[in-house]
Amino acid sequence: MDAKGKEYCKMFGKALRSLRLEYTKKSLCMFAYENDVPRSTLSRIEMGTNEAQLVTLKKIAEGFGWSLAEFFSEIEKRIPRNFKIFEDDHY
Repeated sequence: MDAKGKEYCKMFGKALRSLRLEYTKKSLCMFAYENDVPRSTLSRIEMGTNEAQLVTLKKIAEGFGWSLAEFFSEIEKRIPRNFKIFEDDHY
């Protein structure tokens, strides 16, 4: 993973942790257990050291009672609008 990808993973993880605490008020361990996500996996996603698998993201979204679209919308609200994976001259 390149530097921009790592930076995005860190921001994504921080946003996820913030959402978990704000909306569910559950510990990482409890949220992971209740949503059939390994605690270590959820921890690595929240720390930004692991890219989440699609099925894992679906489980997390359902843990909030959201669709994937709703989940990503909430995550994106917490990530700076001007963040881009690619530079403007990429295309």
